Amino acid sequence: MSRSYPLFTCALLLAAGLPAIAASKQPAARPYVETSYLIAPHHVGEFELEDASYDPEQKYSGAGFRYALKDHQEVRFDVYVYPAGRMPQATAVEGGMRAFRDDLKQAVNQGTYTNLQELQDSSFPLQATAPVAVPANDIDAAAIKAEAEAGQVTGRKLQLRMNLQPNNWPMYSSGYLFYKQLYYFKLRASAAQERISQDAFDALADRAAQTLIPALRVANIGDCANATIELSPDASPEALTVSMVQQITEAMSRSCHPTADKADLPQAGSDSEVIQISYTADEWKSQ
Repeated sequence: MSRSYPLFTCALLLAAGLPAIAASKQPAARPYVETSYLIAPHHVGEFELEDASYDPEQKYSGAGFRYALKDHQEVRFDVYVYPAGRMPQATAVEGGMRAFRDDLKQAVNQGTYTNLQELQDSSFPLQATAPVAVPANDIDAAAIKAEAEAGQVTGRKLQLRMNLQPNNWPMYSSGYLFYKQLYYFKLRASAAQERISQDAFDALADRAAQTLIPALRVANIGDCANATIELSPDASPEALTVSMVQQITEAMSRSCHPTADKADLPQAGSDSEVIQISYTADEWKSQ
């Protein structure tokens, strides 16, 4: 039987290296996510935010953010941020890619695209993580390795070519899908083939994904801040530490806060676009 600890207690336990009295999770007194703040900086390196869009009547579609890159007006970069729910990262990305392909098929059926070609579907990590050597019985090294693995954000890249209608323009397009902070982050880069080479386009699209996706974030407010950690009383000290670090890192990656003033939101007039989305308890199902 596992033992359950509140997240703040586990942070103290990890520092002390010892378990404490178990605490059971209390029933949720508020929505799992009652408000999300989608935050997009106006400037990220050389990328500049040109436009932001959000329709309160279509909240599950989230928000869109269009960025431009200086001296590369031939390429369009659109980032879409929309709710996913709580689930393992691999499960989220797999489901998100199915929906992505369904959207592409719908665009073909509607006549938006013709001659759609899927060139490559590949894994796309946001940050490279070098392997961490774990000496025998070295709890600290095991904890570092566990934290790095749990904090890694890896999405998918889908390289495409198509003809954009009604003018039949040959286009390059790449889509990148990631799951973080309980949301999907999807970046679409596109350009007319006559204005840029394939290699140059691919390099700019990869650069946009590596630069923009880590910079955009979601701050969630609600009962999701009340995370608990499940630990086995029979685990070895090293296994206990690894499990604790993994679960704490995963909980923190959800970007959940009890109140807005704890969420480090940008101040009014700051260099960021902030879109607020509110939910009822029935609207946010994944816990």
